[in-house]
Amino acid sequence: MSEAIRSWQAIAEGFAQRLDAVSADQWEARTPCDQWSVRELVEHTIDVQRGFPGQLGADASAELGDNPAAAWRQIMAAASAAYTADGAAEQEVQSPFGARPLGEAIGIATTDLMVHTWDLARAINADDTLPEPIAAHALETLTPMDAMMRGEGMFGPKIEVGDDASVQDRLIGFLGRQP
Repeated sequence: MSEAIRSWQAIAEGFAQRLDAVSADQWEARTPCDQWSVRELVEHTIDVQRGFPGQLGADASAELGDNPAAAWRQIMAAASAAYTADGAAEQEVQSPFGARPLGEAIGIATTDLMVHTWDLARAINADDTLPEPIAAHALETLTPMDAMMRGEGMFGPKIEVGDDASVQDRLIGFLGRQP
């Protein structure tokens, strides 16, 4: 299994843990994504994460209903199985950057899931710590794409943080959030 797939699995499990911690009274709470409530953030995140496994033939159609955490676990299992199948890393999938082998494109899904894991944690006052090596890799990969990252429907203006800021804070600021 590739390091990229292991990174996605680690971030997916982190999202699941935060999702398990959402209490009934937190679903309508605001998130760092000003336009979204916790429920809307979770729905968006899960919808985005259905994309690649669906292209690989996995059933990522679990309904969120009253238990988004259970639905996410089903989708996560289907995605993980699809991503670790023989030859999956070489299969082409459609990404926001065109057709790419899954082994390359999975970084897009990982980064999206990682930032929304942070958003969710912040919204519900949970631990917002992200795995430093994965955050560092995302920051290194995204930095050369700065101009493209600011396009419509992507991320807002980056927020400058000090040179001595943590990798996580630099990534979160780069993605337009206040660390």
